[in-house]
Amino acid sequence: MNRQHRPITYEGLLSLARAAEGRTLQTVTGRKFTVGIYMECPFFTPAASGYGQSDGRKAAERFLERYNETGSLRPGDYAKVTRNASYYVGLLAQADS
Repeated sequence: MNRQHRPITYEGLLSLARAAEGRTLQTVTGRKFTVGIYMECPFFTPAASGYGQSDGRKAAERFLERYNETGSLRPGDYAKVTRNASYYVGLLAQADS
């Protein structure tokens, strides 16, 4: 388990994404990306490809459920939960900085 963390709600996640819109963020491995919101769901655009991607609200909710249980900021801990784990972790990590 990581350092103490505050549980985050889905609305809290959307607030973090809104606050980060227009800024370039980084994954834990240093890959650059941006975040946006479409139909009340975060989507991520890797700088390398330029193509936005999301795996939907259900996957975001599963990510939050696991994060709230563990507090982990290791994308590998969410590999079976969402394909965008590295971006969600990057978003949460920038909020802590």
